[in-house]
Amino acid sequence: MTRVNAEHGGDIADVTTLAWNLDAASRHPFEMLPPHDVRTLIGNSRDLPPLPQITRRLLDLQRSPEATAKQLADIVELDPLLTGQLLRWANSAYYAVRQQVVTVQDAIVRVLGFETALSLALGLTALVPLRTPNHGALGRDAVWQHGMLCSALMQRLRLLLPPDPPRPSVGLTQTAGLTHNVGYLILGHLLTDAFEFVSQLIQQNPVLELPVMERFALGVDHTQLGLWLFDEWQMPAALRCVVREHHNVGYQGEHEQLVLLTWLADHLLAHTSAGLGPPRSPECVEIACTRLGVDYTATQASCAFVMERVSGELP
Repeated sequence: MTRVNAEHGGDIADVTTLAWNLDAASRHPFEMLPPHDVRTLIGNSRDLPPLPQITRRLLDLQRSPEATAKQLADIVELDPLLTGQLLRWANSAYYAVRQQVVTVQDAIVRVLGFETALSLALGLTALVPLRTPNHGALGRDAVWQHGMLCSALMQRLRLLLPPDPPRPSVGLTQTAGLTHNVGYLILGHLLTDAFEFVSQLIQQNPVLELPVMERFALGVDHTQLGLWLFDEWQMPAALRCVVREHHNVGYQGEHEQLVLLTWLADHLLAHTSAGLGPPRSPECVEIACTRLGVDYTATQASCAFVMERVSGELP
């Protein structure tokens, strides 16, 4: 029996248990591209959208030590959809505001805070141009809703971390949660047939690690695809690291806390209707909690809070 090491998950998956047969394969006749060719496709494709101009302006604002809430509100208001999303989030049960928020600047100053509002805007605007099919286990809305829940949960988990070493910033934590599965969106945007095939494999094999099935089907996984896209877009190093390593509980490096927070949030959400992929092994969960210095029971309570307050607010 052939067994394959899950390179970035730390677990072992039995590929022979894949619900795979010739009939299923014949229904998905897409061209199998070697990994190098897939990366070249991402770098050279005329269908790959550039990083939106509004996202570039938000990144410039993030780097400015003199940035203000008014400047952020002015940028957000250039995009009606983004404006609506921020107002909806500010008025959600998660924040439980007594008086309805009706302006973007009010949402930033009174409810969200500058850093949270900026990170939400960054994540939302970066993902919007990717035209991914909206059905199946990896449909656009499923990935989007998972990202919003993961972002909110990571904010709660961040508060459980001990103060030393310093916690990741609020904004970075939020943006990482929103964008860590961008690889699925670029797969659906550029390689629709391959996307459909991988989505079907995931639906038929809900207990197997996602990167294992993706590498089996494509030769690459969504973490590699996402990293290549973020490299092309020159996104911040911390976000590129999370995109690549969020299935790797053994990751050690500069952005270790952020990677492990994302890993743990994905595991907790896997026990809910919003999960993407199966829960991680108990051994790996223990490793993650020990390295983060958090109590697992407390993390479960955080997940229950987020699901109660946030899940009903998502589109």
